[in-house]
Amino acid sequence: MSADKSGSARSSPPTDRVVALMERLAALESPATAADLADSVGLSRSTVGAILGSLDGHGWVSRLPDLRYVLGPGFLAMAERARTALEGAAAVPSLLDGLAARVGCGAALSVVGSGQLVFIAVTRGVGHIPAGVEVGLRLPLQAPAGAAVVAFADPAVQRNWIAGGPAERRTEWQRGLRQIADRGFAAWGADVADLHRIDVLGRVIAHLSANASNPQLRDEVQALVAEAGGRLHTAAALDADEPLPISYLAAPVFDRGGNALWELQIGPLRPSVSRPERQHYIRELTAAARALGAVMADSSR
Repeated sequence: MSADKSGSARSSPPTDRVVALMERLAALESPATAADLADSVGLSRSTVGAILGSLDGHGWVSRLPDLRYVLGPGFLAMAERARTALEGAAAVPSLLDGLAARVGCGAALSVVGSGQLVFIAVTRGVGHIPAGVEVGLRLPLQAPAGAAVVAFADPAVQRNWIAGGPAERRTEWQRGLRQIADRGFAAWGADVADLHRIDVLGRVIAHLSANASNPQLRDEVQALVAEAGGRLHTAAALDADEPLPISYLAAPVFDRGGNALWELQIGPLRPSVSRPERQHYIRELTAAARALGAVMADSSR
């Protein structure tokens, strides 16, 4: 991962309006009129009408005979290409499902870059996954989100990542990145209150995603989810015999060139995990990360 020299990814309000409109249309279970869309995203009807006209011309939306709108074939084709590129291969979901079954909790794969972490695959049916943690969820790339990948990134990316977190924790983040680079994984601890907070914030994100009138508020809540994940356990704590609270663990997934591009996560969300259990989590997580790296590398040839 290299430094992003293009500035903030949120510096174009016109682009943000288009994205908000597309996200709202994608979240709906039925076609919507321009007026309905305008009201739901908080934009004027004339602005939404102009945006929809342009999107219709490019095939990103389609206008039905009754003047309602749906996602268009051009956008769906692009989304399918993006999904294929991000997931790497059809084997990725089965690898995640196998990992989740072995560790008894949810597993997820995220792509890290361009100032954000985006979930591209999430298991269901094993363990508890907080509401709102789903494919497409975006978290700002600031401490602690994406730490397992940032630990192997350029120094400029690491400095920006650390600077995005609270000032009183920046020394902790610096040490943490060195530890992750040395050990190849990160383990985060959270107490019972934090685990409950993660679940509540997840439900808020799910609500805001379905009611996209305030995308900025949704982004702020998503950042709180990352912060609620707890503190990075030190190597000494992980190696000790005492049980530890574990919210989630993460490991980098490397491409064929040795670049850390993806983050593999498992979420035990448990207030007490014994040392043998921690070792089991770590073995399974890092082995799955290596397997995913091989799959992603093969799919890019």
